[in-house]
Amino acid sequence: MARILSFDNGQKWEKKYSLFSDAGWDVIAIASPLWPNPIELMVADPVSIKTITGNRILFPKPLELYSALTLYGTNLVTTEGNLWSRHRRLVNPSFQETSIRYVWEQTVRIVNEMFDDWGESPQHVNNVCALTKDIALLVIGAVAFGRKANWGSQSSPRPEGHEMHFHDTLRIVSEKVLLRLALPPWVWGNKETRERMGLGGIPSKGWLGSTVKEAAIAFAELELYMEEMIDERTTGGFEGRRDIMGQLMNATGEDASDRLSKRDVIGNTYIFLFAGHETTAHSLAFLFGLLALDQDEQEALYNHINSVLGDREPVYEDLSSLNLVLGAFYESLRLYSPVMNIPKLSGHDTTIPVMPAVKDDGTQMDPSAKPKSLFIPKGTPIYLYTSAVHYNPRYWKDPYAFRPARFLDPEWPREAFIPFSAGPRACIGRRFAEVEATAIISLVLKHYKITVDEARLPSIPGESVVAQRERLLGTSQDLLLTPTNCPLVFTKRQ
Repeated sequence: MARILSFDNGQKWEKKYSLFSDAGWDVIAIASPLWPNPIELMVADPVSIKTITGNRILFPKPLELYSALTLYGTNLVTTEGNLWSRHRRLVNPSFQETSIRYVWEQTVRIVNEMFDDWGESPQHVNNVCALTKDIALLVIGAVAFGRKANWGSQSSPRPEGHEMHFHDTLRIVSEKVLLRLALPPWVWGNKETRERMGLGGIPSKGWLGSTVKEAAIAFAELELYMEEMIDERTTGGFEGRRDIMGQLMNATGEDASDRLSKRDVIGNTYIFLFAGHETTAHSLAFLFGLLALDQDEQEALYNHINSVLGDREPVYEDLSSLNLVLGAFYESLRLYSPVMNIPKLSGHDTTIPVMPAVKDDGTQMDPSAKPKSLFIPKGTPIYLYTSAVHYNPRYWKDPYAFRPARFLDPEWPREAFIPFSAGPRACIGRRFAEVEATAIISLVLKHYKITVDEARLPSIPGESVVAQRERLLGTSQDLLLTPTNCPLVFTKRQ
């Protein structure tokens, strides 16, 4: 069994600590002879996290954990040091006002097309995550890749020279990342694989064989699509384009020759699919489930949206006024953060400040007390434990309660909210996700009431809110926290 240790100025002592215990710290070190590293550090203390995320030299990203994301080329997520700085400098303009406004426009277009398809009848959605993934996929296809598609058009004929429709390619690639990690590189999407149409030497019969073949074709096809998109922009011009790929091709440093290479553009565009599709989709699915369970909070959010919009539809200029909508999205991210932990590494022998909750004798620590210094040896793996931070009762009142309005308080604990990480390496697509989510939530709540589909998930008399939430919002954990069974009904408001 692993031992839980604490470090203080290089000294070790064996003492049990819990992330949620009144007698614990919010940093624990776990030691086991079975692990490749003698010590791994789990951090749920915002004071420590601010230090760790604020210093890329002392606490770099362990890039070996991100090797699967270099499939199409180096990018913002898979680099460190000067190479990362260059990517960040050249990629950052792609997420400025022009592209963010385009996120809003395309999201509104897609959701309104979905409403037209739904008509007047109540919509029974077996698992709302499938619905939110469809919306997010169309948004990312339009905004990141410049390939606009209409709601319900995903099954249109594939283009000549391709084995798969573009949006099917995006969907399969986003869903098969774990399979990509599990099998050797030679199976996947390189040019040789494309020429063999994804067989890669793997038998194509049976469930596994057909799944691998489909995935291999999708990875190869995505590369082919992206190469064609770049060629189209190179010959036809990319000035004035608002999609992220076009913005990346147009990005330059102080020297006009300082541009992202073709592989850099492809690599970064792929990362925006990986990081920006399922994370937003899962968070929206959890939020719709939470709103279905809490009709009072749903009504409060509906009234807020109407107080801002009246009888008209939302426009981009409404963003700052729809603050409770953003608060609801944040509350979903707090309760069900898609990324459960964020890996870092101690690059040197160093220390971090830690705020213990109590004194060694168990009495309450003075809130004004200064943090203690915690020694961390070089090479120590560190995990920023997102969920533990978000449920830490020192920073969040009633942490298990669903309360979107907590984010309207000007003093809400920003340093204890890290779904997008923090510091210089915080998610560059945060604003993208916030704008997309605000548009989707505002439109859906303005026009539809959300309830639990009791035909699929019958209510139980006397069941507590927490127990009902656990039934409706059951989760699985692979790369992201995923809702596994969330049947909802969307009924049009009169």
